[in-house]
Amino acid sequence: MNSGKSAPGLETVERAVCGALTLQEASLVVYRSSVLVEFKTTLLQPGLVVTRERGRRTWQIGAFEGHHCHLNLALVTEVWFDAEPVSCQAGRLNYTVWFLSANDCGNPYRPKGMFSVTLNGPYREDGSPRLELIGAVYALYDSESHAAGISASEAFLAARPG
Repeated sequence: MNSGKSAPGLETVERAVCGALTLQEASLVVYRSSVLVEFKTTLLQPGLVVTRERGRRTWQIGAFEGHHCHLNLALVTEVWFDAEPVSCQAGRLNYTVWFLSANDCGNPYRPKGMFSVTLNGPYREDGSPRLELIGAVYALYDSESHAAGISASEAFLAARPG
């Protein structure tokens, strides 16, 4: 996964999280050995809220009064873009932005996967790709790929729409 780049800085991680949360028809996913939680990104407005108090930085995703979660973004060591076939997309590719850590997080699918943002509906009913949704993931990758700690799988790079 890691392309040899160093870990991302907090500003890079925060920017990537903010960008991923703007993806339409997507979910923030936290998967652990006995629980899978999905938050629809459209219900997590205003997105990422960074709080600094007494020299400490904390992160909340979503409004305090609504659906929200707190994730320790300081533990993210890599932001990894991937495209792989999944059963929930009838074996077609799904597009995911992974936020990885250096340690096992208890994710049975991807042990170092702290959380991800994944597209829910990248295909129309007839199976044709929704390029406006898929293209937004590539636009996010393109805007961040220059930064340390941002990488992509070969499958993601090869699946880029024409």
